[in-house]
Order: sequence, then structure tokens, then C-alpha cells
Amino acid sequence: MRRFCTSGPVDKKTCYYVERPDIMKEALDHIENWRYFTVSAPRQSGKTTLLKDIVEKTKEKYLPIFISFEDYDGLEDEKEFIEVFLEDIIKKLKNQNIKIGIKKEEYKNVREINKIIDKIYEATKKEVVLMIDEFEKFDNEKLMNKFLHTIRKIYHDREIYKLRSVILISVGYLSGILEDNASPFNIAEHLEVPYFTKEQVYDLLSQHEKETGQIFEEKVKELIWHNAAGQPGLTNGLAYDLVMKKAKGEKIITEKHFEKTLYDYIRKYIDKNMENIISKAKKEKELMMKILFEPESVEFDISDDRIKFLYLNGVIDDCDGKCCVKVPLYYKKLYNHFKPQINGEKNYMATIKDTIKPYIKEDGSLDLNKLMKRYIRYIKERGAVMFKGRNYYEGVYQYNLDQFLGLYVEAADGKVYPETHVGGGRIDLLINMRNKEYLIEIKANITGNDYEKSKKQIKEYIKRKGLKEGWLIIYSNTIKDFEYILEEENGVKLHIWFIKTNFESPSKVK
Repeated sequence: MRRFCTSGPVDKKTCYYVERPDIMKEALDHIENWRYFTVSAPRQSGKTTLLKDIVEKTKEKYLPIFISFEDYDGLEDEKEFIEVFLEDIIKKLKNQNIKIGIKKEEYKNVREINKIIDKIYEATKKEVVLMIDEFEKFDNEKLMNKFLHTIRKIYHDREIYKLRSVILISVGYLSGILEDNASPFNIAEHLEVPYFTKEQVYDLLSQHEKETGQIFEEKVKELIWHNAAGQPGLTNGLAYDLVMKKAKGEKIITEKHFEKTLYDYIRKYIDKNMENIISKAKKEKELMMKILFEPESVEFDISDDRIKFLYLNGVIDDCDGKCCVKVPLYYKKLYNHFKPQINGEKNYMATIKDTIKPYIKEDGSLDLNKLMKRYIRYIKERGAVMFKGRNYYEGVYQYNLDQFLGLYVEAADGKVYPETHVGGGRIDLLINMRNKEYLIEIKANITGNDYEKSKKQIKEYIKRKGLKEGWLIIYSNTIKDFEYILEEENGVKLHIWFIKTNFESPSKVK
């Protein structure tokens, strides 16, 4: 029985596999037309799996040789490079039962690669497709330039040397190579391996359903698609956790199962995919904080090296000209990691006398307005410390409210989820308690026009979720006092809370 693959290239015999016909056709067309091209995608995006599939689809007609430059960092001279390069080539050919009679000591420099290709063609009578993974690990610039100049020379006489195609594969866009006039790699023939489409995600999940009889609820499929945004490693990881841990042995995988998986991914698991994203984000912490906590404030400009670095490593993306974290699960993990430090505030948010009981109605639902009054008491007490003199972003206010609500809601076995998918958008906070949902949209220091837009936005979210009420929380440094407004239209209630943030400086607070 096959499974969801969570590491390494996917083996079709043991793992569920999604065909990617569009990019496959493009790659095969390039090979047929003697093109040399590059392929890039962040880690665990499926690029190695795609290239392995290209090997399978071309091996009858050509001789694909797939090697990796993963261990090429630190190579110092041409002799050392050509020795390691030849060892990799010979090993790959040996795996295909091909002997070419090459003696490593006969080759001393990079320029002799053309002789190696000649030897391979003489032995096999097949044109070579050379595929090099982890090309960015080749860190000796002098050697790399010699290698590329040699490949360029072969490229001009490729039909003579029988080097049908060269494919360089990397985590990031090989911009330095593409900009080099001496490079045979045309910028127009660069392939980016996209994330799965929604249809491909559903195809992957349906393979499991057909082979095992275990069914994903439709809502769970939507949640997997939304939270992973089609990122192959995350999509498989979420599905694997649901199947093998949360719902093992059960016939139906439910939303409750998914909530546990999501919680573990954000709070408990050390997932190599997300740890890599955090590691990269930490290198540009200041910019990352601004992107996370000041939405739509950073223009997407690939000429900015900081933005290019985060983009090439799959951390951020271009959302209508602004920098954003497009994968919701990445956003939630990064939000948790970079959240503002407000240590000790929990003692003020909920004292030893505070329990959840006063905020539960007779029917068991949450009295969120009453809880908001408790929150305002906390802000009145701590606002001068928390807000005065600090350049807070909207997301920082969101985290403060998130932490406060979580203390009470989790005491009643509920959950508070940040940045949760609602139809075609995201709600800032969603409370799920006793099978009832509460939507909260948060804004900071907005204008009158923004205020009206925010009301329309939360009303649309309420409509999409089929609820009867929602909450709009507005933090402002211009209002004189806290205020609550109730707006009701067509049976739908909108609770609007204005939270004052302009306080006396902490030194003046007794």
C-alpha cells in the first residue's frame, strides 16, 4: 500500500504521486530542442521528484545523467573538481550498467569535459542529458566560471559533442548565471516548479481514499489545500499526520482531526520544512517583522536583495505588488516565532481570581462582549506599559488580543486561530469553542474610509461562514476613550470595539 511521502524524491511505487503535465511538457520540449536551461524551487517543492521523472521519460531515447553538486563546496582546483565530477558520472553510469573505460588520472582540467561527453557517446550511442542538482552549492566562483565557459563552448557545438541538454537545478533562481553573457542559459528558458494546484491536491488525497477506503471530509480537503497552499512537502506532511496519527484506523478524517494536526504543526512539531523557512526569515528579521505585523506595507521589489533572498527561499511572495507570506501555515508558524515579547503580561490578563465561568452564557456559548470588557480593564491597567512610545504594527495588537483570549478560551477547551481562511480571504482571529465559531477582524489607526471598508469586510466574512454576528476591533491612538457600537442589519450583528492606545508614559503611571 502506498503512503503520503514526506521526504526525498517521491517513489511512485511506494508513494502517492501527482502528475505535473504542463511543466513536464515544457521541460521535455527544451530537451528535444537542444536547450540548456535552469530549474528552481524552494526545498520540498517537488523539483527533484520532477527531474527524476524526466529521467524516466527520456532514458529510452537519450542518456540522462542526474548528479548533485551538494558536496562540491570547498573544491579548490580544477584537478580536484574534475576528479569528483568524473566519480559522480562513473557512479551514475555504473548504476545503469554502462562502462565507458574512463581513467580519472587522464583528465586534469575543466575544459576536458567535452572529451568525457565524447567517450560516453562512443560507448552508448546516446546523446547525453546532463542534470545537475544543488548547483548553488558550487561556491568556487573561479571554477564555476570555467565550468560554465566550457559548457558554453560545448553548447555552440552541442550536436557535434552530443550533449543534448544541460539542466541546472537549484533552490533559488540562478540569477548570477542568467545575467552572465558567457552563460548558455537563456533567462527565457528558466523553469520554476510551481506548488500543487487545488485540483492536484485533491487528486493526491483521492488516491489515498481509493486505495484505503478512508475518506477525508470535504472541509478537511479544503483546509489542507488552504493551509499548505499547495506546497508539496506541507501538503503531504499534513495528510500523513492525519492518516497515520490523528485518524489512524478511523473511516472518516474530520475537521476535529485536522485541528489537532494544525495545532501540533504550529506548536509542537519540529518540521524540517518550516524550520528551514524560519531559519531563512531570521536572517532578515527586521524586514520579516514588518511584513508580518504591518500588512501590505512592503512593496515587492526583486531588486532589493533582502526581498530577493526571502522570495528565492520560499518565505515570501508577491501579492498584488506587496510582500506577503502566501502559505498560511508558514504565516502561522512565523507569527508564532516572531510574535512580540510581552513576558509577564499573562499575570495581568488573568489573575488568580479570573476564570472562564463568568464569560459562558447559559446555553454554553461564549459571551465575547463581556470578555472584551475584561480585556479593556486589562488595557486600562497596562496600556501605558504596553503601547506608549512604541511603533506597534497591526499584527502586534492582534497578538496581544490573541494571547488574552487564548488564556480564557483554552480554559474551556476552545481554540483561538490567527489568520484563518474564510472563503476567499483571511480573518484575523477565529475562536472555535463548543462547535461554535466567532470571527474577529482587527484594525489599527485607520481612517474613516478604512473604517467603512473594514465593516464591509467583516460582514462579508460573516456571510460566507453563515453566522449571525462578528466582531471588529479597532485600536486607535487618536480616540479619547474606549467605545462599543452595535450595528445590526438583516438580522446580522456587528460588534465594534474601539480600543484606546494613547496613554500617559509609563513613568507617570502609579
